[in-house]
Amino acid sequence: MSKRIVIVHGAPRKKGNTRAVTRLAAEAARREGAVVTEIDVTKLAFSTPGCIGCAQCQQSDTYECTLGDELARSVATLAEYDVIVFSTPLYWWSYSAQLKMFIDRMYSLCKFSDEEGIRSVVSGKTLALIATAGGPMQDNLEVLESQLRNPAAMLGCSFASCLFPDVRMEAGDLKNDPLAAERAQAFGRLLAS
Repeated sequence: MSKRIVIVHGAPRKKGNTRAVTRLAAEAARREGAVVTEIDVTKLAFSTPGCIGCAQCQQSDTYECTLGDELARSVATLAEYDVIVFSTPLYWWSYSAQLKMFIDRMYSLCKFSDEEGIRSVVSGKTLALIATAGGPMQDNLEVLESQLRNPAAMLGCSFASCLFPDVRMEAGDLKNDPLAAERAQAFGRLLAS
C-alpha cells in the first residue's frame, strides 16, 4: 500500500529555497509511489492565530480544534497520513510564525489525562522536518530540529529530518545545487519507503 504523506509548508516565500528542496523531495516520493498532499499554512484562513488555550479540544470526544476554522480543519486531517512533513526556513532559531500557528493547534490531536497519560491520533506515524538556514547546524538548525524531535517523541511518532545549513538568501538558489537536490530527493524516497 502506498504511503500517504502530507507536507505542511511553512515557508512564506513561494520561490524560496525551502520550497525548492521540498518540491524535490515531494516529486521523489511521488515517483516511489507515495500519495503526497500539500497544505500551505501561509494561505490558511483562521479566526484566531494559533491555539488560544481554551482546552475545549480536551473536553471533546473528537481529536480536533473546536475553533472550527480552516486552520483547525487542516490540522484535523493529519491523522489520515502515514508521514507528516514540516517544511520551514529557520527564523530566529525556530520555525516560521505561520508554521507555529499550525503546530500549536496540534494540541487538539492529543488527549491528556492522569489515568491514561497521553493519547494521540498521530501515534505510530512519522514526523519529518525539511529546513533551510542561512547559518550552520551547530547552535542553529540543530535547535530547530530538537524543537520537533521532542514533540514527535511525546506524540509517539518516529522522527526524520533533512536539513540544509549555510544556504544563501537568494530565492531558489538550492534548486541549482546538485548535492542539495540529491539529498532532498533521497529524503523523499526515504519517506516513501
